[in-house]
Amino acid sequence: MNERDALHELRRKRLRRMVALCGRAHPFYKRRFAEANLIPEAVKELDDLQKIPLTKKEDFMAAPEDFSLDPSWLPELPFEERTMWNVAYTTGTTSGRPSPFFNTTHDQYHIMLQARVCNEAEGLRAGDVIANLYPLSPMPLGGFLCCVRSAEVMGLPVVSALTGSPHPEYPVRRSLDEAVDVVADSGATIIWGVPSFVRRFLRRARERDAKLDRARMVLTTGEAVSDALREEYMDHLRFFGAEEPQVRVRYAATEMQGGLVQCANDAMPHNVVPELYLLEVVDPETGERVPEGEEGVIALTHLHRRGTVFLRYLIGDLIALRWEPCPHCGRVGERIVRLPRRTGDLLKVRGMLMNPDIILDLLSKERAIREFQVRIRKSAPDDADSMDEMIIRLEAEDSERERLGASLPERVRGAVMIRPVLEFVAPGVIHDPMRDVKARRLVDER
Repeated sequence: MNERDALHELRRKRLRRMVALCGRAHPFYKRRFAEANLIPEAVKELDDLQKIPLTKKEDFMAAPEDFSLDPSWLPELPFEERTMWNVAYTTGTTSGRPSPFFNTTHDQYHIMLQARVCNEAEGLRAGDVIANLYPLSPMPLGGFLCCVRSAEVMGLPVVSALTGSPHPEYPVRRSLDEAVDVVADSGATIIWGVPSFVRRFLRRARERDAKLDRARMVLTTGEAVSDALREEYMDHLRFFGAEEPQVRVRYAATEMQGGLVQCANDAMPHNVVPELYLLEVVDPETGERVPEGEEGVIALTHLHRRGTVFLRYLIGDLIALRWEPCPHCGRVGERIVRLPRRTGDLLKVRGMLMNPDIILDLLSKERAIREFQVRIRKSAPDDADSMDEMIIRLEAEDSERERLGASLPERVRGAVMIRPVLEFVAPGVIHDPMRDVKARRLVDER
């Protein structure tokens, strides 16, 4: 049996086992199987997964505790598979609170093994020092946990910047300048965090001529990274002395506890642990898989978990995948062939469909712009029939404001046929990385 056939057989066995456990001890899927008149034994092959209805985020948000296997119904499982290890948090619930994502000891060990495989594929190596730029949030954040356990399982030092919103009762967080000092003193080689904060961190470090002479790689998750931002990262690394700067952008989600990774600067992200989860591209209305390589909505199925478990869970992005070896490293798994984008990306403004990604890419190429945000609203907020207007808020260099004010509106109009109003704001108004993990680049107020 060759490697691909062996992997297929392992996935098939794990899927059958996973569905059987859900049928016995998963509150949500026990109900879902009954409603669909489906018995777990009917799911024997990977293609049989399509018999299971899709799971939406709203299902999870409404009752996240119902998505964990109940160990009291599985007394035969080993201790590690029945024991809770930790909890991470993901999408908000219908009550406004974050949704808990539970990991057993079994899950934690496999998450650590996944972290090692992902980092080895990305090019981390002995001697690296990881700078964890994820903020210290009020709850365990997936990115922060992933960064720390990656260092642990690879035996690498990690320095956590511990930025975030200050709290008078808990004075443990650092300012941006303090974070720059800590990372510089550590001799960090890997700069890892949310793209928008990594950008701000590197810009500030460069302004201060901080000693980041060992930094050789930027690794990000949590937001999309444009070609312009990727090149900016490379430029910063070259400035600090990197001869062969590397940038790795993960397509990740808390539900994966890892993600699809790049093994080279020009590689497309791919699943390097296909034995842990299966990815489908589906029609969200019918639940049927779309032809390989065509765009649809990505659905995640866990194959080997014991805490929170999802079967055919819609992550919420449009994507195109192929099951094929990576042309760079040769690893086999689901490989992205068309970059993911959020569903509903196209907006209708003044009767015209507009792709806001075009504007966001245009703005990200302007090195004079520190932060930006596109807002769509009615010109008269109390009049639903008033004209739509586009406001672009900018945090920019004072010396560049006149130039941007004169040229940027026309450049945007040329790109999307809508002329925006520019609004220059003070630092921290658009996005304060000490308070919020991700910047809100697009706000539709209508």
